[in-house]
Amino acid sequence: MSATDRDVFPETLLFNLSIDGIIFPNTVSAKLTHTFNSARVLTVSFVGQESLDLCRLGAEVELSWGRGNLSNLIDDKKFIGIIKDIQPKPDFSTFTAMDFTTLLAESQFVQFKPQDYIGEDLYFAAAKACNYKGIDVSRLTRGSGLMITKDMDLFGWKTRKEFIDACFDEMKWRYAIRSGKVMDFFLSDESNTVTSFPYVEVSIDEENIINSGVVSKIDTTRLINAITVVSSDDEDIYVQLEDSGSQKRYGVVSKFISYKSKDRNELEDVAYKLLNRFKEPTISYTLSLSNFDNMDLGDIVEIDMPSLPKATREAVIGYEVNYS
Repeated sequence: MSATDRDVFPETLLFNLSIDGIIFPNTVSAKLTHTFNSARVLTVSFVGQESLDLCRLGAEVELSWGRGNLSNLIDDKKFIGIIKDIQPKPDFSTFTAMDFTTLLAESQFVQFKPQDYIGEDLYFAAAKACNYKGIDVSRLTRGSGLMITKDMDLFGWKTRKEFIDACFDEMKWRYAIRSGKVMDFFLSDESNTVTSFPYVEVSIDEENIINSGVVSKIDTTRLINAITVVSSDDEDIYVQLEDSGSQKRYGVVSKFISYKSKDRNELEDVAYKLLNRFKEPTISYTLSLSNFDNMDLGDIVEIDMPSLPKATREAVIGYEVNYS
């Protein structure tokens, strides 16, 4: 699937695929899938013994792509992964590669001890666990302000990913490798959809939606309608907020957070923002688009369809891109 394989892909959609630094020939099709808190997965179908000979379990795969000309190959969204599965067949073969997030799930078990982590920012504890097998953590410098407490389900023998997932369950953030080997931590902040310019507008007028239109799903797993934020420096300084309307509709769902501040106003601001963000269920939409192969996690999509009561802007939380 090299950038010069014009007989395999349309001229306007160009690729560069290599295995262990060698251009990979004879690609028939490819599929790239990604959801937050998990690895990007690349599945490639191909023909020929020459291509099969290049495949080996553990080989490093690189994929860049772009539209129009060779200079448009997108380095900032490059896929780098490791072949985890090969399926040779008489007519065509496939291999599946996963980005370096998969190494966190496969890591040796680590004993995470309370005395090593209590009082540390959840963000930096997770960043430390991500620093493994070549994963680039240079961007992870922000911090969350949310401190680890003894009651959190973080401790004991866990893989690195199990520990990271537990940290993110407490923070309500998300993580992903969106380019190369670079790990990103980011807020799932729906308020950004109000001010951010949409990556794509989906509507009948735009003629960019295919198949069955828009399918919606309601999820209450991230719901919070009663929150307690306690100073990690003084447990007698705390703030409690509730949303009675949300509790009446969905029942009481509480959350406890330790925050590194003695300022009650700051604690109240943290509590208010989290309560306001998560007091309603998450509504997600599944849709099929044409010619949007560069979409990424966190991009804003504006959906304006007759099946919805009004236009809505949502952040991308997962995607599947098919190339053939």
